[in-house]
Amino acid sequence: MLAQKNRRVLLVDADLRRPTVHIRMGVSNNSGLSGALTGNEPGESYVPHPTLPTLSILPAGHRPPLPSELLDSDRMRELIARWRAEFDHVIIDTPPVLGMSDAVVLSTHADAVVLVVRAAESGRQSVRRAREVLLGVHAKLAGALVNAVDMNSMDHYGYYGYYGNKYHHYYGSGEEKN
Repeated sequence: MLAQKNRRVLLVDADLRRPTVHIRMGVSNNSGLSGALTGNEPGESYVPHPTLPTLSILPAGHRPPLPSELLDSDRMRELIARWRAEFDHVIIDTPPVLGMSDAVVLSTHADAVVLVVRAAESGRQSVRRAREVLLGVHAKLAGALVNAVDMNSMDHYGYYGYYGNKYHHYYGSGEEKN
């Protein structure tokens, strides 16, 4: 959406263990962040988006040894500083917060963090724990985005949908009863 508004955007795939951004964006994963971090490639090996000229993509690249150490390196901080100067917005896609330190480490360098939650798969306790972990490192948590919501699921309606159905049942279909 930012790129559609003519903002210069860089999308970085920092999930060095299980990268998917290149698949979703339809670009090659032959070079990318891992190469920039290990010094095997320049940090500017961005791939332009096929249809959005203001969107650049930095795929994860080949899986490196010790991804957490690379993401918590001086080189990563240098790259982030360079990206900030070159782009209006830098979006860094990370692995999940729980289970490994990659997202937590990168969250401390971000201007804002958006926790992405998959509906019906991310349990409340896991979401709460991820929030606690991020706040524990003083990440600037901007909010959460819930994806993969099944709009036809009864869970979607929650309390208000249930109450609304009872409300409709109680008052009827708009016809007064004598």
